[in-house]
Amino acid sequence: MTPATRIGETGRSCLAALAAAACVWLACGLAARADDVRVSAALAEDSADPGQPVDYTITVNGATEAQVSENVQVDGLTITYGGASVETQVQFGTDFGSGQHFQRSVVETYSVVAQRAGQFVIPAQEVVVDGRTYMTQPVTLNVGATADGGSDQDRGLYYAEIVLPQDTAYIGQALPAEVRIYVDSRVRAQLQELPEVTAQGCTIEPVKNKPDQSEVTRGGRDYIMVSFKTAVTAATAGKLKVGPVTCIAEAQIPENRPRGFGGMFDDPQFNDPAFANMFQMMSPPQQITIRGDPVELTAKPLPAEGQPASFTGAVGRFTLETAVKPTMVQAGDPITITNSISGRGNFDRVTAPQIVNPNGWRTYPPSSKFEADDDDGTSGVKTFDMAAIPETNKTESPTFQWSYFDPERGKYVTLTGEAWPIKIEGQIAAQATPAISQPVAPSEPNAPKQDIAYIRADSTGWGATFQPLYENRLFWAAQGAPLLALLAFAGVQVSRKRAADEQARRRAQWRREKDAALAAMQRRDVAESELYQAAARALRLEAAIQTGREPETLDGAEVARARELDEETGERVRRVFDLQAEALYAGSSGGSGAASTRARLDALETVKGYENAKQPI
Repeated sequence: MTPATRIGETGRSCLAALAAAACVWLACGLAARADDVRVSAALAEDSADPGQPVDYTITVNGATEAQVSENVQVDGLTITYGGASVETQVQFGTDFGSGQHFQRSVVETYSVVAQRAGQFVIPAQEVVVDGRTYMTQPVTLNVGATADGGSDQDRGLYYAEIVLPQDTAYIGQALPAEVRIYVDSRVRAQLQELPEVTAQGCTIEPVKNKPDQSEVTRGGRDYIMVSFKTAVTAATAGKLKVGPVTCIAEAQIPENRPRGFGGMFDDPQFNDPAFANMFQMMSPPQQITIRGDPVELTAKPLPAEGQPASFTGAVGRFTLETAVKPTMVQAGDPITITNSISGRGNFDRVTAPQIVNPNGWRTYPPSSKFEADDDDGTSGVKTFDMAAIPETNKTESPTFQWSYFDPERGKYVTLTGEAWPIKIEGQIAAQATPAISQPVAPSEPNAPKQDIAYIRADSTGWGATFQPLYENRLFWAAQGAPLLALLAFAGVQVSRKRAADEQARRRAQWRREKDAALAAMQRRDVAESELYQAAARALRLEAAIQTGREPETLDGAEVARARELDEETGERVRRVFDLQAEALYAGSSGGSGAASTRARLDALETVKGYENAKQPI
């Protein structure tokens, strides 16, 4: 072996020894610092504009795995978790034996986007490493105004507002209102529910699910605006607040630069707006709450002076029109009077006009129907149909009056409907008057008196002759009379039996119909009008079973007379027939809703009490 060769082998042996020593020292360094864990939080920038993403990182030194919360919530900030990365750094000093430095760290990254201007604090976050819990320090983000000088709300990524046409109103005056939702055009959002508006001292109509959508520019920022129509009505006088408004949406927030690519993508020039659309990323879908501040409304009380008796609380501007059909009726038949109130105002306080001259008319509660002309329900027409029966010979329909308060003129207005000419055919039955018994005229004093009639002894019958009886026709007629009577009796019995069977079948049918009427009354969804129709039908059928008369021929008075009723039961029966008549003439809205449990129980108790009442002797 040459000296050169020996030098080379010696060199390779030295290098191997040095490598082995380095591995040992490295392992010792790893073991020495494995338990040295430190956590910290930081923002890439401590100030930003609304809508500008800022990186928020949690760094865990001395670990390769850590557990952090992916859902960090701060009011006014949208914080999106981006993921974790692991970094390892090894540094050697000049003194190879003692100068090595080893560091491992986990970096958890979030994207923070401010919704509005202001100062926001991200609180301390909890970090779990190998079962031990560490806390970061809180950090502060200052979000300032943009160069356009708009308001704080105008500069947010999304916000809401309430728009009223005026800031003063009378109590009961319905103001059309608009709820507007603004979302930055770069945000992908979908509303999860209709906006919710709270109010203090006033009522708000439910927001209709028919929004309008448009593109607008506010404070130099492009928004998608979604507007909802509603109406606000003041209920008390004084300073009132309408709002705030809140709305829940699912959104993806834009992130202007991709995170985690490194290299040239971390260059600040890629954050320039010219490259924003090319490299824009969106956050995962998340739930956001869109809010809007309340607005103030001053409510004034209605004047007490000059308030008419027919005023029921309607405030706005209205007109009244009256129509009658038919204009030619038979005596005892009803006419239908339609009063239509149209205009703009609080239609929930628009009630039926009052009859001016009710004498000679039998009227029934009217039905009502409202047709809106707009989305907020403050404009439209409300119609009232009333059935009226003339009880005297009338030549025109009755007139009606209705009053409202005009907020623009600040005074009450009374409207009067037009009377229509009508013609009644036939004679209206007059009210029955009690008959006065006439005295029996005394006999005349000079009238001749009839004497006693004596019994005659002479006979003119067939028994005074000597003709044989078997040759006399009267004899044979007398003999056949019992047979004829027997046949007649048998025929009568057969007829009675048939009539009884027929009556039994009819009564059985009436019992089945009564059971069906009672079953209809017990349904939970039975309408109020159907309830009293069924109750009156059950009472008629029970009276028909007792009297044998057809139920359709029995009126309320005859039904009551079919039983010996106490005062309370009799009043209940009369009320059932009165309510049935109202339902018949008042129309569907007079009792179209489901009957209450109390009403159903009262009707069933009335029928039961009638069944248990004594039958007249």
